[in-house]
Amino acid sequence: MDKTSTLNIGTSIGAVADELSESSLQLLQELRSNFDSAFSREPPPGNGRPENFLALKVAGDAYALRVSQISGLYAGRTITMLPSPLPELIGISGFRAQVTPVYDLASLLGYPRASATRWIAVLRHDAPVAVAFEEFDAHLSVTPSQITASDFSSARGRDGSSRLRNAIQAEGAILPIIDLQSLIKDIQQRVDATRTIKER
Repeated sequence: MDKTSTLNIGTSIGAVADELSESSLQLLQELRSNFDSAFSREPPPGNGRPENFLALKVAGDAYALRVSQISGLYAGRTITMLPSPLPELIGISGFRAQVTPVYDLASLLGYPRASATRWIAVLRHDAPVAVAFEEFDAHLSVTPSQITASDFSSARGRDGSSRLRNAIQAEGAILPIIDLQSLIKDIQQRVDATRTIKER
């Protein structure tokens, strides 16, 4: 059986309506509209302009992702599990007619692998790649004055400090910013290492 036939590549928010409550579906529709607009108009940071972020939780801890590093946010997508030497790889799914590997964000940050991941962020990169996580909280518009340099040498994850760049201070909370480009580089290094071992 062709693996791509199980990917539901053409799935839209409407396709998961049966699995979601009416209020959840309405929220997803509003988020899709807001995010599609944000992704299309995201300005380069700097010059005092606000920057768009996604606030989320990983293993109960708050983090943020830069919208400028994301090409789409999805909920309720089917992920086809695959055997892999990389424990962070959950499997593959389909986004905009592309088969995309989906990695567990908690694992990449050094936490135990999440038992369930409802949300998927597709990253801006030449090759398709996405990360999945448990909880999405909010879409934030953040001014440069709210972004502060922070020391993550004792990060909340086991070994995720190298993937955190600065933090957002908002409403008394601190949200470490996950550097998705650093995550992609780490994933590529692990994939390359796996290939090298196989070739020996």
